[in-house]
Amino acid sequence: MRRLLAAAALVAVVTAPAAAGHALAGPLLTIDATSLQRLTIAGRPVALIDVRPADAYRHGRLPGARSIPLDALIPRRGEIPAEAIVVLYGAEGVDEAAPAFRYLQTTGHGATFVLEGGFAGWQARGLSIER
Repeated sequence: MRRLLAAAALVAVVTAPAAAGHALAGPLLTIDATSLQRLTIAGRPVALIDVRPADAYRHGRLPGARSIPLDALIPRRGEIPAEAIVVLYGAEGVDEAAPAFRYLQTTGHGATFVLEGGFAGWQARGLSIER
């Protein structure tokens, strides 16, 4: 029940300002797999956040990713380092991670991106995953 309420709160926080024509209706910032790899190779502080359900995370994830399912993002927001470049990803595409992106933008995480293609896109490129 608490997760359902947290998910509902996240949707409300994200959609209400966008519906009112607030700046949240702006572009979703994305990053491709190659650019993400360049950031990590360069030693930039990157926080990879997997917003898929915990069970999906257990079956495979990007190397170094932390599981913070979408329905747990609000209560676990403090786990995301403020100084890091935040890269969010869902199962595929950008839609699953978009609400998390919009929420983090409203809470001061300016350097936040969504991984293009999500986990499926990463795998399709033959890039390494952790199990």
